[in-house]
Amino acid sequence: MPFTSLILLTLLSGTPVQASSSAIVMAGGHTYQLFCVQEGELILASETGLCEKTESGGVQRFEIRNEDGEVQFFQDAPAGNPFSYVGIFSIANAGIEVLDVDTSHDEIQGSGPKPAHLIYYFDPTPSGLVPFNPAIAGVDGFAHLSTGIALSRTFNTGFFQFSVLLGFNAATHRIEIMPDQIAFSAFPPADRKKSGTSQASGEIKFYSTHNIATPKTDVRIKPGHLVTWWQSLDTVERPPSSQVITILAAWAPASLKPADNAPEGVQMVYYDFNNLWLQIQVDDQTGWIKGTGSFRMIGLEMANGQH
Repeated sequence: MPFTSLILLTLLSGTPVQASSSAIVMAGGHTYQLFCVQEGELILASETGLCEKTESGGVQRFEIRNEDGEVQFFQDAPAGNPFSYVGIFSIANAGIEVLDVDTSHDEIQGSGPKPAHLIYYFDPTPSGLVPFNPAIAGVDGFAHLSTGIALSRTFNTGFFQFSVLLGFNAATHRIEIMPDQIAFSAFPPADRKKSGTSQASGEIKFYSTHNIATPKTDVRIKPGHLVTWWQSLDTVERPPSSQVITILAAWAPASLKPADNAPEGVQMVYYDFNNLWLQIQVDDQTGWIKGTGSFRMIGLEMANGQH
């Protein structure tokens, strides 16, 4: 399956995973260093590649300078809302290199979702840093693919988690949801066991693809069936004469949209909760199911126990 061919560096951690930061970052034949202004102080070079809030206050401004001291990128904090954290990193895979600047605030004004991290990405070309657009909020970290580097965004639906990949378009310097993701990597919620038996039972609609217009059949789910996950390393003993339901993948319409409570131009991945699909295998049959009723029928409940 296509979703098993990638190596996801971090999907469930909740914070971006980066390479180790250092005072000087080498990328694209140049060296880059982070300079920061703490509240009431002069701008100084970071000795670690990180700038963090101190007792005297947060970070009012940061700059990325090359080896000649030329400013390649800078950002001022919004009035009254300084940065609590700024870090510069680089990562490379399959001949593709990306430099990123990770920022966060203690508080973000307004209501609605509040992205913890806002990250700027750059192509470190021989002539200098070229930004990838848009800046992204809410990603989990990098993924290594055979073709280069991608970003992962993991959603927790309550029943399960799934991850969407975003790619870097070097020709247009755009960050885009990778096309043709017919399946997303699916995982159990973090606070639930990966495998186990379920007494749920009934009939579910089994579709050949994640499209209600495709052929479907009725599949009987028996009580006491074993629910497991394709990537699970758990060694759960199969009950005698029991069905085995394996969660293979997930899918939902996903799109990049302006992020709530973030600066203009920042985007975030959103998905349609009302159009969630799971690909499962029941004994020797494989297909797609849709809707929370079907998820509960195979033994998946909301992580908080709601019905």
